[in-house]
Amino acid sequence: MLNFTEDYWKDEERDGYRVTRVMKKAWAVQMTVLDMVLEIADKHGIRIFMDYGSLLGTIRHGGYIPWDDDLDLCVLREDYMKLLRILKDELPDYCAVYSFYTAENYAEPKGFIANRKIIDLGIDEKEAEITKRYYGCPYVTGLDLYPLDYVPSDGNVWENVKNLYTAAYDLAFNYDAYVAAGLLEEYLPELEKVAGTKVKRDEHLRTNIWKLADQIAMMTKRRDARYLCWYPDCVSSTHDARRKLNCYQTTVMKPFEMMQVPVPEGYEEILKVRYGENYMTPVQGGAAHEYPFFAPQERKILKYHLESKLVDII
Repeated sequence: MLNFTEDYWKDEERDGYRVTRVMKKAWAVQMTVLDMVLEIADKHGIRIFMDYGSLLGTIRHGGYIPWDDDLDLCVLREDYMKLLRILKDELPDYCAVYSFYTAENYAEPKGFIANRKIIDLGIDEKEAEITKRYYGCPYVTGLDLYPLDYVPSDGNVWENVKNLYTAAYDLAFNYDAYVAAGLLEEYLPELEKVAGTKVKRDEHLRTNIWKLADQIAMMTKRRDARYLCWYPDCVSSTHDARRKLNCYQTTVMKPFEMMQVPVPEGYEEILKVRYGENYMTPVQGGAAHEYPFFAPQERKILKYHLESKLVDII
């Protein structure tokens, strides 16, 4: 059980950046979910690692990057498939486990472990209890879980697999555009032919295409690989996003805020691949989503209460 002192909740300046009490509460919720996930993973002998900005924050700041607002973890693919289902069974009922394999109509090539299913609008006693458990924070938050797949050692095979994955990724990611243009059934059969498989045409077609992309990412076995990657990185990155497999041979525990978290022994090399040689020099940057993440949720809460007041007046 994590212990948050009264001082922790105070607004604070870190590296010249103002971290507010509200953000501290969001962080606390994420760390509470992380603590539960790490305990469950350890119980089942599943290795899990801090990744992306959370790995950088662990090494450079001993906690969150001050201008970051989420948590990132990674696991090897075989552990990812097991962990998703274990978490769905063993996390408290008020949590949620989102992935292609545990939730319908989910459209992200990574998992998301959420502290709750819906935001607390202040109208439901059960949601109020969850909010109380989460330090008075009404928002949906949690952690991203990235599957790492093997990369073929043979350069020609790697290019073929990467191109095939990119085609499936593009079709799934831009699914609505392909449908609107009437091009889905023009491109999908070609992809099926090259991949040597059929995609089920039903109400979950987009999810089925995402699963096809995952199948392509899982084609390479450990014996044929010296590198790992989260395959979408190799679609979008302008640099080589592969990580050496031997970086993940051993787990090292490092301090993160008031807890200890697992990182791969080769974290230095991984961080250089992702952030460059000067990764220890802080550079404030924007997130891939609106910052803070809870701004849209806060607007929704305010909108609901404003509309309720208007109804009362009318």
